[in-house]
Amino acid sequence: MSIFREIRNECLIRELQCELNTDVLLFGFDGVVYFGNLQKIDDCRIAFLSPAIEAESNVEILSPGGEVVEVRFLNLDLWQVVAKATGVKSAPFGNDCHEHGFIAAAVDDQQRTESETETPERQESRDLICLLRRMIGDNVVITTFGGFIFRGTLGNVDDELAFLSIDEIFGPATSSGISDDVVSTAVVNLEAITSVSRSAECC
Repeated sequence: MSIFREIRNECLIRELQCELNTDVLLFGFDGVVYFGNLQKIDDCRIAFLSPAIEAESNVEILSPGGEVVEVRFLNLDLWQVVAKATGVKSAPFGNDCHEHGFIAAAVDDQQRTESETETPERQESRDLICLLRRMIGDNVVITTFGGFIFRGTLGNVDDELAFLSIDEIFGPATSSGISDDVVSTAVVNLEAITSVSRSAECC
C-alpha cells in the first residue's frame, strides 16, 4: 500500500479548504516545509500556493537540511501532508530565519542514507490517539513522520486531527524552531503521528 494512502487525511484537507486565500505552513512527511498563500485545492488532493502575504516575494520551500528554495508558485500533493500551521504573523524562514525560524544543524550523511533505505511497516496509531485524547488542555509534544516536533497546548482531538495552540515547532536537522511569534496554531494529521507526550516545560 502506498505511503500516501496510509497517511492521507481527508479531514485535514477539508480544514485546508477553509483556509483559502490564507498564508499557511504545510509540513510534508519527507521533512520538507512549504510556505505560501493557499489559493485553491483541486480534486481534494492538489493544493496551489502563491507567494504568501508575509513573504517578501515567492513561495518558499525549506528542505530538511535547512536550505530555502524560492519558486513562483507551487502545486502540492496534500496526501503527504502531516500538519498545517496557520495564524502566520511573520515569515518563518529566509533572511530572518536565525532569529525565529529553522536553522540547519549538521547531519551525518550515513545516518540519513540508512534512514532513507529503511522501510518499516506502518502500524496503526489508535493507542496513541486514545492517550492523546486524555491530554486535552495539557501542554503536549507530538512527533510525526518527517521528523517534526509540535509543542503546544492541545485544544481538541477530533476527526483524526489534533488542534494545538503552538509554543514551538521543530523540524529535522534544526537547532531552533518556529515559535508562537511566527504562527499561532497547528493542526496535526493523526495518521502521521509517531509519539505523544506531556511537555516537561511549564506554560
